[in-house]
Amino acid sequence: MNNNGTRIKNTRLTWIAVLAGLGTIATVSQVFYLKIYDTILCLNQGCQVVESQLRISPLWLNGAGALFFFQLLALAVMSKRRPTLQIQLRVLLLCGMAAEGVLVAYQAFVVQTFCSYCLALCCIIIVMNVLAGWRQACAAILLFLSELLIFSLLQFHNPTLRQGSFTIDQGTYGVKQCTRPQRHLYLLFSSDCPHCRRVLDLLSTCTRCEIRFNPVQRIDRQVLPDLEFNDSWDPGINALALKILGIETIPVLIEKRNNGLRFIRGEKEIMGYLQQNCLAPLSENQESQEEFNLFDFTDQGECRMDTDCTDQK
Repeated sequence: MNNNGTRIKNTRLTWIAVLAGLGTIATVSQVFYLKIYDTILCLNQGCQVVESQLRISPLWLNGAGALFFFQLLALAVMSKRRPTLQIQLRVLLLCGMAAEGVLVAYQAFVVQTFCSYCLALCCIIIVMNVLAGWRQACAAILLFLSELLIFSLLQFHNPTLRQGSFTIDQGTYGVKQCTRPQRHLYLLFSSDCPHCRRVLDLLSTCTRCEIRFNPVQRIDRQVLPDLEFNDSWDPGINALALKILGIETIPVLIEKRNNGLRFIRGEKEIMGYLQQNCLAPLSENQESQEEFNLFDFTDQGECRMDTDCTDQK
């Protein structure tokens, strides 16, 4: 390779190797965290929302990311002695930029929430492309912006939703039934939300209500054992339902009634409702005396879907 400015200097190769090493450590750590806790380590719950859209296990995706960053590390180190390897390094950096462009565009225009972990890796790849020279940086940025532009021109809607066949039942993961249920309820939740988990613990006992569990993300069957499962459920429907209603927090309990739907938000309000109507004896005139409200709002006991929700004592 000639020395006309297209060759990456050794100092820049060193920084590329350092960043590739950081990417390798981050992705390998994520793989081990997934193996131990069966969920990804992330600063906000947008990661879980994005994870729920994957058709493959996030373990495989992070494993591929670890292999990608390790290859970059190896090429950056070896390119100091063998400059011809810089061609493969540049191609691999552009491939990474193309992959990140798709992921970021999908988050921006489809799920409309961002994964902080993905954005951190994207920043690392952008900086490495910049370190590879201005031509490489221009090509990478042009590729990234082209993908964002293409995604912005497309509409991502399920055809079945446009045909009017969208129902909340399509988002039901499992059903907890009882004989002659007095109420029919839907619980929209996330397995990563501590407030949701306390509501789920309360519902582990038998109730007089039929409960339909509608997670906003993919969950493991161990989270809700002993249910009648629906193999064709779609968590995107539950997230879309909350978005249509302008609700950005979970848990949310929906009661299906003859005169409409009632929405109860927040751990405290939901648990109080369940204890009064599903776990405690029901008086004969309780239904007629109960005031109907479309929304019951609370500022406590909720997890935002786009930020991390820490356990509150």
